[in-house]
Amino acid sequence: MRIKDTFWIGLLIGTAVFALCFLLLSLFSWGEAYARAPYLLAFVPGIILFRMAMVKWNMEKCGKGILLVTFVGMLLVFFLV
Repeated sequence: MRIKDTFWIGLLIGTAVFALCFLLLSLFSWGEAYARAPYLLAFVPGIILFRMAMVKWNMEKCGKGILLVTFVGMLLVFFLV
């Protein structure tokens, strides 16, 4: 089954990947100095998934949605956390 190449699916995939990775990373105890680490490390799979969607799978719209979630999420972490 092939996933449709839509921007909204990309947003959904990017959000789901971030949420899953963040939940897994939040199980570890991070020190006070590394309070942002789970947030920032949870965005790494989104960047890898963005590259795969754009280059390997040729899904441009989906890749743009994943990139938007990753970029906006990183900005929110830097300014709010």
